[in-house]
Amino acid sequence: MKHTTDRKGDRKANPEGRPESHLAAIDCILAAEEELVPSSGFVAAAMERVREEAAVPAPIPFPWKRMAPGLVLAAGTIGWGAWQAARSAWPAMHDFAENPPPIPAVVILQLEEAGWVALALAVSWGAWILSQRMVRRSGLM
Repeated sequence: MKHTTDRKGDRKANPEGRPESHLAAIDCILAAEEELVPSSGFVAAAMERVREEAAVPAPIPFPWKRMAPGLVLAAGTIGWGAWQAARSAWPAMHDFAENPPPIPAVVILQLEEAGWVALALAVSWGAWILSQRMVRRSGLM
């Protein structure tokens, strides 16, 4: 078989335009081998395992009908709690909007520094993700 390669050593199609493969050689090797026949007890053992699996009782189904009332009760309790929290928080939000609490300058400075650190971490993470994708696409990993 005649191979042509490009600058990087990758195999390409030969000059006739056919892709290079070894399928014909593999077919010849496989045709020369004798046929595989299972041992005398294999079929009987396999059928015995199939019968054993067929005899196993079905699994116990999950009791969805018993669980449904509990789910409805839990959803109702969570919904009622959320409604009560929203009702009691509404007046507090108006008071907070009219008279915001004073925030010390030191806290504002610390929050600004934390924001820069978070931005640096996000940019580093984004660069790492980008490099991982580029390496995967190039086939190096």
